[in-house]
Amino acid sequence: MRERGAHWPPLSILRQGSGPLKITLKLFATLSGYLPAQAHKNVVEMEIGDGATIGAVLDSLGVPRQQVHLTLVDGLFVPLGELDARPLRPGETLAVWPPVAGG
Repeated sequence: MRERGAHWPPLSILRQGSGPLKITLKLFATLSGYLPAQAHKNVVEMEIGDGATIGAVLDSLGVPRQQVHLTLVDGLFVPLGELDARPLRPGETLAVWPPVAGG
């Protein structure tokens, strides 16, 4: 897990495309530990580079791909195989859950 307070936003995702755009990121359960220090509970508004994909955002935070089980953008399911192809757009909300167990 990346230490909270590390440089945010990562420069690698800001350099993509033509300029920064704002999204909301929600990481649930054990994934919330990968959020930057300025996160409130499990949510953070962040700027990313235009054209940055879901996969690029998660990679920049150090979220292990094997810990990504369910991904939604504005409440719509995004298959795991599309994380590196799906660019995020201004104002979108990315929500990510790890595998969960219970009963």
